[in-house]
Amino acid sequence: MVAVSFHTDPRGAAYEHLIDELIEKTDRFLLVDRGSYDDDEIPGVSRVLQRLKPYLIESCTMEEMMMQSGAMYLEGIYYIYRCKPKSGQILKEEANRFHDWLYPSLPDDLCFLKEDGRGFFFSVAHENIYGMGITQEEASEFKH
Repeated sequence: MVAVSFHTDPRGAAYEHLIDELIEKTDRFLLVDRGSYDDDEIPGVSRVLQRLKPYLIESCTMEEMMMQSGAMYLEGIYYIYRCKPKSGQILKEEANRFHDWLYPSLPDDLCFLKEDGRGFFFSVAHENIYGMGITQEEASEFKH
């Protein structure tokens, strides 16, 4: 396994192409609701979570995520969704780049996971960190 860091986040057509590839190659993706907005606001977070509801597998607290993976997570509710062409289309309609997945405008930190829960693509938008944890074989399977 090799970690590949991106110096900038893909945007526009590159973002859309990468979303299509990630939807095809992974089983699930996650988004985070940090829950720090007023009830009378209707933020993009609520809109996106509602649009993705048909693809929801589960939601977990920060504590549950840490127990499952052993990794450190920030406060929030983690929503895990099925990778389907229609859920990918929603991701492309709601954002133009990975840095757009920045709370409170949208849910935080779009990440894609393999079936075993292993991270495949990660983003930490508020820190401008984007990358992939992939094998050499997985890297060679990406379309150009």
